[in-house]
Amino acid sequence: MDPKSVGWVIPMSSLNALIMVVNHGQQDADNLRQLIEFMDEPEVRTATPDNWRAVIGERRLGAVFVGADLSDDEVRQMLSDIGDLDPNVPIVMLQGAAAS
Repeated sequence: MDPKSVGWVIPMSSLNALIMVVNHGQQDADNLRQLIEFMDEPEVRTATPDNWRAVIGERRLGAVFVGADLSDDEVRQMLSDIGDLDPNVPIVMLQGAAAS
């Protein structure tokens, strides 16, 4: 049965979107990923500034959390690249203690 034909609302998480946590420190990224998953977001991936595009593949970004340990150049490049993919993706910039 086609959900559209019966007027169902498809949740955002079902639309092939994922939340990305980008950080150099894997432990910090995993901690935040676990917190987001606890809030019932089914697909959360972690990545570094060098591999985030490969990690998302053909998926749509639902949101991006950017760790405090990225350099200014890495942040600028990521924001530019994400803006090219979808300028409406919510981006959360983590700072200092909030990232750990």
